Amino acid sequence: MGKLYGIGVGPGDPELLTLKAYKILNQADVIFCPEKKKGAGGFAFDIIKEHIKDSKAQIVNLEYPMHYKGDELKKMWEENGRLISEYLKGDKTGAFITLGDPSVYSTFMYTLPYIEAFGTETEVVPGIPSFCAAAAISKIPLTAWDEDLVIAPVRKNNAADLEKLLTEHENVVLMKPSTDSEALVSAIQASGRENSFVLVEKAGTKEQRLIREYQTLKEEPVPYLSLMILKSQKQ
Repeated sequence: MGKLYGIGVGPGDPELLTLKAYKILNQADVIFCPEKKKGAGGFAFDIIKEHIKDSKAQIVNLEYPMHYKGDELKKMWEENGRLISEYLKGDKTGAFITLGDPSVYSTFMYTLPYIEAFGTETEVVPGIPSFCAAAAISKIPLTAWDEDLVIAPVRKNNAADLEKLLTEHENVVLMKPSTDSEALVSAIQASGRENSFVLVEKAGTKEQRLIREYQTLKEEPVPYLSLMILKSQKQ
C-alpha cells in the first residue's frame, strides 16, 4: 500500500509554501485537491500550481460539499478515503493539499481516519496557518507577555457566546466570521472592541484586504475567505 502526505499549503501566497511541501508535491504520483462541488476547482490548487509545472503527478479532485449534515459528511469522508487508497495501490505516493495548516479546520483531518482504515500510510506536513499570516500582514502580535489567545469559529445564532468570548479573553482569533455577520458586529460593540480588531480577507493574495473600521464592518457583508483578530486592550 502507498503513502499519503496531508500537506498544508499556507493561506494563499504561493511563496509561503514550505520547502518540504514543495519537495513532496514534485515527487508525488498523485495530488489530491479538495473542491466544494464537482468541476469547481479549489483555492489550494491555485496556490501550488506554479510550483508543479514540471510535475508528472496525476491531479485528482475530491468533492467536499460545504454543509454540516453529519451522516452525509461521514459517508463522503469514507468514500474519499477509499478513493485515495485505491489511487495509491502499488506503493504510490500521494499528496492531499489543504489550505493553511492541516490541523486547523482542515478537510484532510476529517478524512484521515478513513484513509488509515484502508491501510494507507500517512504523514501530516504542517503549513503556515492563515491567522499567523494575517497577524504578520497586520503587524499585530497575537500574544504578548502573559496574555491569553483563543482561536474559535463564529457559529450561526450564537451571539451570546460570542460576546462572552470577546469579553472574557484578551486576544481572540475568529475563524469563519462570515457565518453570522450580524452576531459578529453586535458582539464587537457589546464587548467594547470597536477599535481593537482587524478583519483580513484573502490573506497573502492579490485580493488581500484589511478592514479596521467598525463602521465599514457594519455596512459591508463579511467576506467568506476572511478571519478576524481582536487584540487585547491592555495598555
